Amino acid sequence: MAPAVGIPLVSREVRHCTMVASSTHQLRKEIKVTFSVGTKFWRILNGFRKYYEKAEHKECLVVPYVVTCAAALEATMNDKLIEYAHGRWGDDPTLAQSLLSMSMRGKLNALVPLLTDHRFQFSRTHFVYRRLNSLISVRNILVHPKPFEKKFPISDQVHPLGYPILDGYVEAAEDMTLGAIEKFNPLEYHEALEKLDKWFFRRLPDHISKVAMLVANSRQ
Repeated sequence: MAPAVGIPLVSREVRHCTMVASSTHQLRKEIKVTFSVGTKFWRILNGFRKYYEKAEHKECLVVPYVVTCAAALEATMNDKLIEYAHGRWGDDPTLAQSLLSMSMRGKLNALVPLLTDHRFQFSRTHFVYRRLNSLISVRNILVHPKPFEKKFPISDQVHPLGYPILDGYVEAAEDMTLGAIEKFNPLEYHEALEKLDKWFFRRLPDHISKVAMLVANSRQ
């Protein structure tokens, strides 16, 4: 189940107020509000799932669905890291930015230790972590596409025009998923995001000791 629609950064949403002059030369207050992008991606994902499940030709939706799952993961992690930085260091933007400058995989691996005061980390063998880790790898390939090589065995049969027939060539040439479902399909990536929210974020800070996807941090 996706997070409730709303402002997840709670009081952190309202950062500061400033006084500005209006066109009538009267002073009025302005409030600068930071909106979570993560909640918007959750709504997009839920809509995407409906279209994907009903689609007759799902292969054309795989790449955008997987990329959107990855964007939702990064947006959610960024929300949580910003909230953590403000709670720990106040409004110093350089410290929050130092967390956001990490690689996406670095954010995933640092997320649990940071939000649990280094008491826990992800279990690397749990299906949620394996899917999220795979999602990052697939996302990196999809958003930085490059030509790729693939070897094909030569068939014993010969094309009528004399060309060699390569086993599996047609399937690879017509694959619209770009290999994005080699390990997990979009619904499985989406499920992993929902489990991360349900089993980790919603249980913080005091109800995570028995969560199977977390293990005690031996370096605490």
